[in-house]
Amino acid sequence: MKKYKKLINAGIFSSAILFTTWGLNKLVFLSAGIKDSLFCENTYQYAWRFGNIFYTKKGSGSPVLLIHELKTTGSAAEWKSIVNTLAKEHTVYTLDLLGCGRSDKPKMTYTNYIYVQLVNDFIKDVIGVKTDVITSCSSSSIAIMGCYSEPELYHRLILVNPTSMKVMAKYPKANHKTLKYLLELPLIGTTLYNLITSTFAIKKELKKNLYYPNRCMKKDIDVRFEASHRGGASARYFYASERSYFTNVNMLHALKKLNHSICIVAGAGLSDIEDILDSYVSYNPSIETEIIDNCKRYPHIEQSDSFSNLCSIYLS
Repeated sequence: MKKYKKLINAGIFSSAILFTTWGLNKLVFLSAGIKDSLFCENTYQYAWRFGNIFYTKKGSGSPVLLIHELKTTGSAAEWKSIVNTLAKEHTVYTLDLLGCGRSDKPKMTYTNYIYVQLVNDFIKDVIGVKTDVITSCSSSSIAIMGCYSEPELYHRLILVNPTSMKVMAKYPKANHKTLKYLLELPLIGTTLYNLITSTFAIKKELKKNLYYPNRCMKKDIDVRFEASHRGGASARYFYASERSYFTNVNMLHALKKLNHSICIVAGAGLSDIEDILDSYVSYNPSIETEIIDNCKRYPHIEQSDSFSNLCSIYLS
C-alpha cells in the first residue's frame, strides 16, 4: 500500500514538473514579441515552396540584397543601421531566412542547399535582375554556393567576416545527429532551446565574442531574443540543424571557380581574422579585403558609417 502511494505521489510530482516546464516554455514564446523589437516598414511576404519569407524593399536603383547571419538569433534587423544609406543609390532588399526571424519556421532539417535555393529563387522571382549581395558571417557560404550554381544571378559580393573555411567544412557526425534529435524533442528540446537563447545567454555571447567593448547592447539583445522566438517552439528545428552542422558546406571548390568581384570586410577586433582572410585569398587571389577598426563580428552595426562608405565605393 505504501509503495502504491509513493508511486502515485511520484507520478503527481513528475506531472507537476512537466506541466510547469511546459507552461514556462509557453510563456517565453508568448512574451518574446511584446516589445515588437522587429517592427519595420516596407514589409512584404514571398511565398516560397517551404514557407512564407519575410522581406523588405526600400529605395531605387541597382538592386542590393542583404543576407543576415545564418543563426537562430539572426534577422533582417541586423542591417537596420545601413539600409537607409544604401537606399539613397540602390533598391535595397533584406530578408529573414527560412527558420529565422519573421519568416516561417517549418519542422524540418535545414541544409545549406535549401538556403542556396531560397536566395536564388528570391533573386529570380522577386528582384528579377542580376544582384549585388552582401552577407554576414556564416551566410557568406550561401552567396558563394549560390553564385557558383547560378552565376548569372549575381553581380558583386561583399562578405562580412565570413566563417572560416575550416569551420564550414565540418559535417554532421553521429554525436551531432544525437544532439539534433534531443533538440527536436518537444519538451526537452524546447527547454534546452529556451536556455540557450535566453536574454542572459545572448548578452553573454555578444559581450564576449561578437561586439567591441563598451557597446550598448540592450536593443540588440531584445531584437535577437524576439527573432529566435517568433513563431513558437518550432524555432528549435533550425537551431538543431545549425548547431549540428547540417547548414555547413565545404565551399572550397566553389570559391576557387568564382570569377565575380568579391570583397571581404572584416572587423579588426577579431583575433583570428588575418588567418581567415589569408585562407580565402589563397583559394581565390582576386578577392579584395578591407579591415575596419573598432569593431568585431558586425562592422555594419558597430561602425555603420565606415561600412556604408565602403559599400558605396565598392558598389558604385
